[in-house]
Amino acid sequence: LLREIDYAPSVLYVRGTLTEADQFALAVVGTRNLSTYGQQVTERIVTELAKGQVTVVSGLAHGIDTVAHKAALDAGGRTLAVLASGLDTIYPAENLGLARRIVESGQGALLSEFPLGVRPESGNFPARNRIISGLSLGVLVVEAPEKSGALITARRALEQGRDVFAVPGSILSSRSAGVNKLIQDGA
Repeated sequence: LLREIDYAPSVLYVRGTLTEADQFALAVVGTRNLSTYGQQVTERIVTELAKGQVTVVSGLAHGIDTVAHKAALDAGGRTLAVLASGLDTIYPAENLGLARRIVESGQGALLSEFPLGVRPESGNFPARNRIISGLSLGVLVVEAPEKSGALITARRALEQGRDVFAVPGSILSSRSAGVNKLIQDGA
């Protein structure tokens, strides 16, 4: 799938295992500042996806990404974490244990188009987001404010001809303004 996108990476660095089953993947992304609702919904949906042999792709960020990776592993499923840095720099550092678990469990891999030594700079994140959507058949957005990296991933998915799904949130919560707009726009 990744070879099909515009601006496909010329090199992809991998730590861990990739399998043929990873071609049946769904990206799960959302806010770093999640609510209890966002956490519960992500855990529930990702657990069912993992039980259904769907690989979960995300960006190893705080919030929804972290919950998605953990839920996939806990359910015995597979997960791919796409980094905005070289594979030797786990960001955020708090997810170093999660990154190790993904690799050491044999349930997934860390991926990056950036060589070793590259630090996570702001311009790397949109590039990472296009890879997250490019590896996936679709993108599920859970809780995203109006200005969110998750919405960049959703936009890239649409440009790549992927499906975009969104979990509705409270109309009173700024955490859900972006995801509710996605639904309004046809997600």
